[in-house]
Amino acid sequence: MVSSKRNILLIAGTGRNVGKTLFACRLIEKLKCENELVCIKISPHFHELSKELEIISETDNFVIAKETSKTGSKDSNRLFRAGSKKVYYVQAKDDYLHEVLSYFEKTLSPETPIICESGGLRDLIEPGLFLMINKKNNNNIKPRAVGYRKLADKWIEFNGEEFDFTAKKIAFTTNGWEIKN
Repeated sequence: MVSSKRNILLIAGTGRNVGKTLFACRLIEKLKCENELVCIKISPHFHELSKELEIISETDNFVIAKETSKTGSKDSNRLFRAGSKKVYYVQAKDDYLHEVLSYFEKTLSPETPIICESGGLRDLIEPGLFLMINKKNNNNIKPRAVGYRKLADKWIEFNGEEFDFTAKKIAFTTNGWEIKN
């Protein structure tokens, strides 16, 4: 069962290094004065975590950590540096994303604007906005991303420097995330 989460803007990509975090950072920079944003970056890949991350919850199937440093080149550092009030980095197997989602439902208000970078979460929620990012001329699109294309509110192309859609067209309102006309 897919639940509606109007306060979540979900960003997924057609592969690695397609501009997901850069787009999120531009959106955060645009909105940070208006809202107290929380960012969540979810990765299905497990690796040793940096010492700057504060482990919040850990099982054999997922790790939820809070970013504490704005310095560094990790995506979570970049999101924090861009102006997100809090940044969480999550490593989770797809089968356990519902547990991760449950944690954040208990700890964050449903009115909190959240920018979440995750593909797999789209199978569990209907976000306020779902953005798919593709690197221009990418012919190696992940099969899962092909299916997500029809679910995306906006398909965004990235040429390596600029996007064909601007973060300025996105707003967080009392109704949740929306694309402005």
